[in-house]
This record gives sequence, structure tokens and C-alpha cells, in this order.
Amino acid sequence: MVTAEQPNDLEQIKETDQKKFERWRKSLMYITGIGLTEKEKNEYKLKSENNVEEYQCRKCEKWRDKLLKRSPIVIFMLKSLEEAGCKIEKKHFKCLPCDNTRSGGFSPAHGILLCQNRFFSKGHAEDTMVHEMMHLYDHCRFKVDWNNCYHHACSEVRAASLSGDCRWTREIRRGFFGFTKQHQACVKRRAILSLQNNALCSAPGLAEKVVSEVFESCFNDTRPFDEIY
Repeated sequence: MVTAEQPNDLEQIKETDQKKFERWRKSLMYITGIGLTEKEKNEYKLKSENNVEEYQCRKCEKWRDKLLKRSPIVIFMLKSLEEAGCKIEKKHFKCLPCDNTRSGGFSPAHGILLCQNRFFSKGHAEDTMVHEMMHLYDHCRFKVDWNNCYHHACSEVRAASLSGDCRWTREIRRGFFGFTKQHQACVKRRAILSLQNNALCSAPGLAEKVVSEVFESCFNDTRPFDEIY
């Protein structure tokens, strides 16, 4: 038996199918870029980049918060910083996008930078947090002059050595395979690379010279740890 409602039902089904087709068509256009105007392409690119950036920021902040509460080495550094007169909190760790030359940073004026788009794991985020906290510790405990290449080099040696940044598994990931004094070699290399990013210490050969001169004394200074972590 045909009812009066059937034509309307068919129209609704047809309309629903048409909407599904339009959504599929637009999705395909955005994926392939075919059929989009330059304005639409730019808008889609911006939207995609913003979504990725928001996701990276949320992930970075989630890892940061968990590490501040549960990581033994991060908690130890928080306590050591407080004892050194530089108590810090979650708000002092900023998750922001960076270029591909770094995974974190420290500034006496702005605190600790965590590069949200550079972390490949929570362990990487942990090492980065401790690395930058070591710089803050040196700044508070030893009154580092960051315009002095020797001061800066010493802090870079200590941060690379004590943060976990040069553990064997991290070196394997970077493509460095070695067994004899691998840790020391990594610390020197990482310290030189960081020092070269200081405009005052970027003259050819200067970073290598300075790191070499301060290496032994700074490498052997494991404060606030009893030994290399």
C-alpha cells in the first residue's frame, strides 16, 4: 500500500545522499587540491597547519605536566633548583613551535622553551626538560654570564652530559655508533653545536677551542647529581 508520506521520505533520502556526496567531493578536492582556487588552497593549508600545531601543543603540555609530577629526575631538578634559590613551576615551561635546529631552549628572562614540534617521545621531552633545567641551575647557582663563551660552554657540557641527552640509545637514533668514550664524544659534539648558535661564539674554530679548554673540569662537575645520570 502506497502512503502519502513515501514521496517525502524518498526526497529526504535523496537529499541526504546528495549531502554525503558533496562532503565526499569536497574532501577529495582538499586532499588532491584539484578544483580549488588559490584562496581555498591557502585557507585549507592554514587550517591544517593550525590543527597540527594545536595537537602538538596539547601533546607537549600533557607530557610536561606528567613529567613534572612523575619523573624522578625532573622532580629532583625541581628540588635542586628550589634549593639554589630558583623555584620554578609549570608556567615557566612554554610549549611552542621551533625550527629544526633545537628541541628546547633557556632564557633567563623568559624561562624554559619546549619545542612542541620536535619531540619524538615523552623520553625525549624529559631529556630536554632536564637539559634546560641544568642551564637554569647553572644560571642560579654559578651566576653564568651567557655572553662569556667559556661560561656558556661549561654549562653546555654539563647539560649534555647530565640530562640523558647523550645516552647510547639517543646516539644510535642520531646515527652515531661507537663504544670507546662515546658519551664524552657526544657531549663535546653537542656542546660545540650549541655554542656555535651563540652569535658571540660563532667565529670559525672558536666553539671547538673553548669547549676543549673547559671540557675536563666541567665534565667532571656533576652537581647537583652525585654522578652522571
